[in-house]
Amino acid sequence: MVGGNLVSDRWRRYLEVKRHKAAIRRHEHSLPVKCLVRDQLVNKHRAMFDFGCGHGDDLAALKAEGIECGGFDPAFRPDAPKLSAPVVNLGFVLNVIEDVQERADTLKEAWQLAEQVLCVAARILVSDQSGGDVEYGDGVLTRIGTFQKYFTQAELRQYVEATLGQECFPAAPGVFYVFRDEELKSNYLASKYHRRIAAPRKRIAEVRYEAHREVLDALIEAITELGRLPEPDEFALSEQVVDTFGSLKRAFGLIRRVTSEDDWERVRKQRSEDLLVYLALANFGVRPKFSELSIKFQRDVKAFFANYKNACNEADRLMFRAGDPDEIDAACKRSSIGRLCPSSLWIHESVRDQLEPLLRIYEGCARAYLGSIEDANLIKLHRFSGKVSYLACPDFDSVPHPITTETTKVWLRTLRVGYYETKSRIDPPLLDRKNRMLDTEDDRRSKFERLTNQEVKHGLLRDEDDFLTQSVWQENLQALGFEHRGHRLIKSSQNQSKPKVSLPKRCPRYGVGKRIGGAVYVHRQYEHVLGKVVVEAKGKLPAEFEYTVVKHNEMNGNVSFIHCPDFDTAHEPSTGGYAVVHLDGGIKLHPAFADPYIYHHKWLFVADDYQGFDIAESQQRSLEWMMLDHVDKSRIGRLSYWNTEVEPRLTQSPDQGWLRSAEVRKRLKLTTCALAHLRDSGKIRFKKKGNAYLYRVDDRSDE
Repeated sequence: MVGGNLVSDRWRRYLEVKRHKAAIRRHEHSLPVKCLVRDQLVNKHRAMFDFGCGHGDDLAALKAEGIECGGFDPAFRPDAPKLSAPVVNLGFVLNVIEDVQERADTLKEAWQLAEQVLCVAARILVSDQSGGDVEYGDGVLTRIGTFQKYFTQAELRQYVEATLGQECFPAAPGVFYVFRDEELKSNYLASKYHRRIAAPRKRIAEVRYEAHREVLDALIEAITELGRLPEPDEFALSEQVVDTFGSLKRAFGLIRRVTSEDDWERVRKQRSEDLLVYLALANFGVRPKFSELSIKFQRDVKAFFANYKNACNEADRLMFRAGDPDEIDAACKRSSIGRLCPSSLWIHESVRDQLEPLLRIYEGCARAYLGSIEDANLIKLHRFSGKVSYLACPDFDSVPHPITTETTKVWLRTLRVGYYETKSRIDPPLLDRKNRMLDTEDDRRSKFERLTNQEVKHGLLRDEDDFLTQSVWQENLQALGFEHRGHRLIKSSQNQSKPKVSLPKRCPRYGVGKRIGGAVYVHRQYEHVLGKVVVEAKGKLPAEFEYTVVKHNEMNGNVSFIHCPDFDTAHEPSTGGYAVVHLDGGIKLHPAFADPYIYHHKWLFVADDYQGFDIAESQQRSLEWMMLDHVDKSRIGRLSYWNTEVEPRLTQSPDQGWLRSAEVRKRLKLTTCALAHLRDSGKIRFKKKGNAYLYRVDDRSDE
């Protein structure tokens, strides 16, 4: 490695950094451009310059939408002029510049071109992504010869602010805005906490109101938007209202007569809460002075709190309470919105702004640090641990009990960020009571609520249940004789059989191996599929070190060599001693555990040509234990749990006198093929339960 460390031969040819290879082709907007368009910072009235535009795919897409834009790239548009623009995008440029001074100069140059706002995006690290990369300067060289500087969210923010001497604001993970236009900044920040409120409805008829309906309806909308009477320059029809009624206040008096005083008090309260949330979360950076607020917000402060000091003191009290787990727990319990679980409150992102101010600030702290998470439509507020999770659930609307596929979690006490793919879980928890996650006015709520009521009525859901897993739902539905048809619960067919269990598949990348999380496990006979990384790691092993299984951790590049003395003979082989060879060449030896781990589906570790054991028999074993109900999937990896809780159920059928295939083969010393021959020829009594065969050995006919 560079800087006094050795570099392996396969990386020497990459010592000349190939920056242009970092540019990728896009079929949709890049993340920073998505953020700019979403936040209305780039539109038909505000042009963008892309500093480091690569192939120019963002530019082409924006131009097709009628948005004025231009761009420069040292590799693909070197002759294009660097132009000033209201918005400048520096998207994923800083992270590919290996020279520290050039990186800073590029950021400063882009800032000089930005007339109103600069958008800075860079690669961020939420877990160890460096597997297979080589250290170079303050970053890494990748396999294709490009340089990558991985920032954390906090590091990127600190770097931009220290280099430019300006406060920046997160738009998404790895995306920040730096504003030159103070009014645009103020409006952008406030808009994030300014919710949409329905205007009060007219309750009685009034002749004079009906005579001036058009102008008074417009005034209602303006007051609803502000939460207070508008000043003349804030309402286009002010002069007309004054000419007709004498003043805006008198016109509002007429409006209050035909609506409800309580509704207007609610509007005022909600708008004052929006302002408090904004001021509380402004403390994540530098809270603006009163003179730095826009005229509109200065008027809001005076109308709702009399003065700025009162407003800030109230906001600070809320922020302090947001750091108290007991306060958050109590707020979650009293929330009229959300699916309350033992340790969390789940809401749909569409109702985030309908929460009480304390919970809005609690969630807002995570968003103020991380920005908005693309594709996340659910929010999980942890009641005790100071965490907020953003989850992607693409089937929320269409599937009665969907799964979440991705989770981004923020630890507010340490500002740590974690990202997890959850769609590949073997037995995932399924969402229920979706209606509680939505606003009462949401069109979807009635459909979801009808299903929830049906499931409670028929005993499929109980108040004390947390999210049930997929296997538990299948068992309960079958036991009670129901099935889902869309968001309806119906009686199932009498002939419906138990859902079939599907065998897992070998790792598609290599055609062999078992993938667990970010690692691949293969038998040593097939270690060659993992490539040179295993060859190099194997050279670090002590002489005569025995191993059976090779594990390649693709997240950090480590390779483990694991001894499994009973791999060929045991249905679920147990692990012995093992060695871990780290990416930097270091090695650590570990003894066997007193209560060892075991491997399920050992046939995944090998190919169909493996001769050490019967592949078909091993697959049948997988089907048999996967058919069992009430197995704790979080504990089956340990030999002690397996031997006491699972193995006895595999050797003896719950049906008295009936034996499973594995026990019959063991007793009669038969191969899988021989047992199948007995079954097909009618020489052994059997029955089928799900995908498994059960046998009566005492009834076996003589051959």
